[in-house]
Amino acid sequence: MIKQPKVSVVVPIYGVEKYLHQCVDSILAQTLEDIEIILVDDGSKDKCPEIVDEYAKKDPRIVAVHQPNGGYGRAVNHGIELAKGEYIGIVESDDWIEPDMYEKLYNNAKENNTDVTKGEFYIYNSFLPEAEQNNVWKNRYQDLDEAPDNVFSIDEYPLLLAFHASIWSSIYKAEFIKQQQVIESRSASYQDFPFMVEAFCRAKRITIVKEPLVHYRMEEGMGSSTLRRDARLMIMADQCQKCKEHLIKYKKHETLKEEFYFHAFLANDAFYNNILFKHKYEYFLKIKNLFHNLKNDNNFTFKYFTSEQKKSMNYYIHGNFYRELCKYILKQLRKFIIRIIIKPQKKQFVLQFLGLRISKNKHLNTPCILDIKL
Repeated sequence: MIKQPKVSVVVPIYGVEKYLHQCVDSILAQTLEDIEIILVDDGSKDKCPEIVDEYAKKDPRIVAVHQPNGGYGRAVNHGIELAKGEYIGIVESDDWIEPDMYEKLYNNAKENNTDVTKGEFYIYNSFLPEAEQNNVWKNRYQDLDEAPDNVFSIDEYPLLLAFHASIWSSIYKAEFIKQQQVIESRSASYQDFPFMVEAFCRAKRITIVKEPLVHYRMEEGMGSSTLRRDARLMIMADQCQKCKEHLIKYKKHETLKEEFYFHAFLANDAFYNNILFKHKYEYFLKIKNLFHNLKNDNNFTFKYFTSEQKKSMNYYIHGNFYRELCKYILKQLRKFIIRIIIKPQKKQFVLQFLGLRISKNKHLNTPCILDIKL
């Protein structure tokens, strides 16, 4: 085993026997051969432990680690602790990577002496039509092609904080990243967001490789958070609180609040809309507490928010759950009355009684609803 590989690749593994071969094979095929591959079996109950041991026998660069199930965070932390490489990367065991990923990231990191060097990634979904299965991740305000071409810090390019966490698309200088840990909890999720925020707060030198290098698998049958509706979605609000604590600790909350709260809004709003109704009030309180700093902050400009997003954000900051719920129920009731119950000849009278605005259609000379005022 090489004493100090150029890159140590940590692979946390649990219950992914279907995808593990593709993942590990893509790491073994790297054009940068001077790497260490740490396969951390987190107490998998399928065939993953046997697969890990088979790979370890075939290639001396592979370190096989077996531990009792402790969750994603503990598996990643254990791998980072054992890593001997000059730089450290993370690959999730149901993803796979481009053959030149670590060569490109490592060369860039060495050339610029960075703490963090980050690449782009694909979203992969085999259930989509073939031409749409593997698309580069790009969203509004989340396009790494527009990041600086040279070395920067998060203070110089704060928009990076609004990006998808994707901690597995980066490499980190070992002496830098060994000073922090992923949150450990067997039941937790989304630990990558606090890890990313802390890393960016601490990093003095960051660079971007503007190429997609990871195939991030997000498809049906994987227990994806995009398909969940249960209480686990609320963990996102808890992880965002951890992020806020990091920002406060490193004295960056004020300078990065526009980007952080935009990211936190995007992450939680989608989950809040999906979560089962029985969990909504509890989740609402968590989000409201997360955003309470903004209630009297006249300097917060909603820099990245659309008008609809700003409206939703103000609901979390200033809204009352039960008042908004009553408004929603009343709105739906009125629509139901208008569409189903009311006879056409009595519609105008009832609409006026309910407080709805009525106007004359110039062409048909009949009443029509412009909007519903609550």
